[in-house]
Amino acid sequence: MRLEESRAVFTVPNRFFAEWIAERYSALLGEALNLETGRSLDAAFEVSPYQAQAKSAVIQPSSPKAPPAGINLNSTYTFDSFVVGPCNELAHAACMAVADAPGGQYNPLMIFGGSGLGKTHLVSAVANHLVSREPAYQVHYTSSEAYSNELIQAVRFDGIQSFRDKYRRVDGLIIEDIQFLSGRERTQEEFFHTFDALFQAGRQIVLTSDKLPRDIPGLASRLRTRFEWGLLADLQTPDTETKLAILQRKASDKGVVINRQVASYLANQPESSIRVLEGYLNRLVAVSRLRGAEVSLELARQVLGPLASENLVGVEDVLRVVATHFGVRPADIKSSRKSRDISRPRQVTMYLARRLTNASFPEIGQALGGKDHSTVVKGVQRVEKLMAQDPELADTLRVVENAVRQLKQGD
Repeated sequence: MRLEESRAVFTVPNRFFAEWIAERYSALLGEALNLETGRSLDAAFEVSPYQAQAKSAVIQPSSPKAPPAGINLNSTYTFDSFVVGPCNELAHAACMAVADAPGGQYNPLMIFGGSGLGKTHLVSAVANHLVSREPAYQVHYTSSEAYSNELIQAVRFDGIQSFRDKYRRVDGLIIEDIQFLSGRERTQEEFFHTFDALFQAGRQIVLTSDKLPRDIPGLASRLRTRFEWGLLADLQTPDTETKLAILQRKASDKGVVINRQVASYLANQPESSIRVLEGYLNRLVAVSRLRGAEVSLELARQVLGPLASENLVGVEDVLRVVATHFGVRPADIKSSRKSRDISRPRQVTMYLARRLTNASFPEIGQALGGKDHSTVVKGVQRVEKLMAQDPELADTLRVVENAVRQLKQGD
């Protein structure tokens, strides 16, 4: 990078990179430059004079079994550092099975779930395990966005054969966020043949997505079918105990001990994403070290209260969304009626209100028509028990919870 009077000029390998970065990150780069330099600078891009050499390096495979370039694994993402709970035990077990016997019965393996629930950690743990166990094992880890962009570049620079060799000769392929193949017909066509080549050769394929294959719009039916050949394992929103364990593990990794009160305060924030909770933890630890103060509940409330309140969900929010989903009135849920078509939405409301709000059991009961504390406790316990027996109910809870969060994001 070089600074000029009114701009910062970045050198990129080719015009494709210049256009791609400019389209997506110009504004962000501009803000970062202004913050760093104190000047109003625009981001500009120029193609490297060594473009021809770079092009040659892209299209020429170094050997039939060359280790694929670009693998960028986080070495801290291992099975040992992953906290297992009811929300993720199936996905964890499936990933361990794949890591121990790649290309076996769980091929392909798709891990799906919302953002920040641990998909990247798990699939990275698979790759780290495979490579550490057998250094010669060639695994390529990438995202569907990077795969698509790499394909575009290969087509533009006549490097399609090199691209195919790179992806079809590996021992294992891990692709994240496969939902972004949606609507990309050329990329889907190429990936279909890559998938078949790897599968027929007994090579392991691991995918992640934020939704089930059948729920990905614009996904070719033949790809959807193949994604469902192996095992689909979901990551659900972690319960409070799992959040507590994760937060205490992450605090320990940072060399900090947080007591259960502080961990509970963080875990009970209305956020399902562990990434967000870890961000809260990072902020708390940073302020603690800056002030030389103990990581206490009082400090947590002082530092995180304003941030947490921005995303606060209320019992009434949960009540409205649940009522809409089940096609009943909020007044019906608050009533004393005990028919199944009302009792089930009522129990779901109690469960999600406990998960997503800071309300106590008595407060939830009061908001739901004056129900007593024990009724709410039994309702929550009933849903927790049924979830383990009824996958359809678990899906319903996930859909309704996402709807509640989207409602708050739209406020």
